[in-house]
Amino acid sequence: MLASWHHTPLNQLAQAQQAGRLHHAHLLSGKKGVGKGVLARHLANALLCNRAETLTACGSCKACSLNLAGSHPDKLIVAPDGKSIGVDEIRDITNFLNHSAQQGGSKVALIEQAHLMTHSAANALLKTLEEPNFSRYLLITSDDDSKLPATVLSRCNKVTIHSPSLTEAAEWLAEHDLGSNLPWIQEFSLQPFVISGWQKEGLIDEVTQLFNAANKLDGESALQVEKILLKHTSLSDVFARFLLSRVKSAMLSEAGLSFTQYQALLNLIHRFMYEQKNVLGLNQSLSISNLLFALQKQL
Repeated sequence: MLASWHHTPLNQLAQAQQAGRLHHAHLLSGKKGVGKGVLARHLANALLCNRAETLTACGSCKACSLNLAGSHPDKLIVAPDGKSIGVDEIRDITNFLNHSAQQGGSKVALIEQAHLMTHSAANALLKTLEEPNFSRYLLITSDDDSKLPATVLSRCNKVTIHSPSLTEAAEWLAEHDLGSNLPWIQEFSLQPFVISGWQKEGLIDEVTQLFNAANKLDGESALQVEKILLKHTSLSDVFARFLLSRVKSAMLSEAGLSFTQYQALLNLIHRFMYEQKNVLGLNQSLSISNLLFALQKQL
């Protein structure tokens, strides 16, 4: 379901369609957690719908029934396999868009988190972008456009999805029964779809435990963090974010850290983040213990 802050970009695209100027490739850009994927799927369904109005699917035609069942043969979704999107997945998109539509209408391919494409994958995508076929659409979402080649960026219509206002985010979270009792809600309040994703994955309790551990910084916390991150490596950035907030608060307090101490702790946290993503065979226990011990001495 679309959020209120999606309506402006959707209306702009609908106007372009009505004027016969809808581009074949759209890059939906914005901060992680603002719902780019939700809007992209909405657009994909609308482009395939037989009776869509203002780029919104009717929900009742044959195409919509196939979309609801997740079995529309003319829609292809590609998402990262692990930490990247490889060249084979992009070649699949090219082949998919070059074949006839089984339902006789449009074909739509969606690439989620395209900033994770490998260099070879991005190069393979250029052919599709440079040689569009009639009624073939490519929808791309990206958290970080700086990781996309200029050749890709220049061939797409960029659609910026802005973060919601505090009021919009609070209303959306309330509608979805989220946020009222979460101690860390302010940290992620402008990324509501991140919170929603954690709820769907059953990770809300783990995120709360990481928040508590970042504020306690004791031996028990280290064991708790290790257990969670070994199982859910994607949450290492979340833990680091809580730590960064803790360090920033300490610097701003009356008996705060010196700037030198502040910078040293920031460097430790960023090193931890780097190790989590890039060091193969990392001794997770040692990495976490060293970080928390160093923070505990200063805070």
